[in-house]
Amino acid sequence: MAPHNDYNDIKASAKENAAGVFAYSQRQMNRVVSQDTRQRAYGNAYNFAQEQPFLFAFLLAQLIFSFLPILVFVSFSASTIAFAFGAAAVFSLFWIGVALLVLVPTLFFTCSIAVLVWVWAAGSFVVAKRLYEMSPIRARGDLEVDAPNGKTYAVTKHEDGVHAHSHN
Repeated sequence: MAPHNDYNDIKASAKENAAGVFAYSQRQMNRVVSQDTRQRAYGNAYNFAQEQPFLFAFLLAQLIFSFLPILVFVSFSASTIAFAFGAAAVFSLFWIGVALLVLVPTLFFTCSIAVLVWVWAAGSFVVAKRLYEMSPIRARGDLEVDAPNGKTYAVTKHEDGVHAHSHN
């Protein structure tokens, strides 16, 4: 008696699953196409079947027998496109990885050179600033300049600025 109950349980489970799938597909269909639009399409198909039964039967037979090959072709096309995109992604990731193997050591080298140049420039600036501060030279005094017009100008630098006056 146990096998008979198992069969009934499996049958009931299959019916329940089929009802769930049907309800799910009906909900999805309601989301995509409204009930009114579907009813109009059903009514138009029914009217067409009533008015042109031979043409309707011919189109229905074509649809029934051509649906599977068309479905196989569409799934083949979609899987080919998906495979092509997957292969392109893998190909791209491979070459990006190879480029990273070149980029990382190059960046290490160039960053090291940049740090050395910065240390050299900063060190040179600090040393030059210290030497300038320690030098006994002052920037005060007079300077005489001969102009092309024959005049002589005296330029004097004081703490309050630079003054130029004519000397003849």
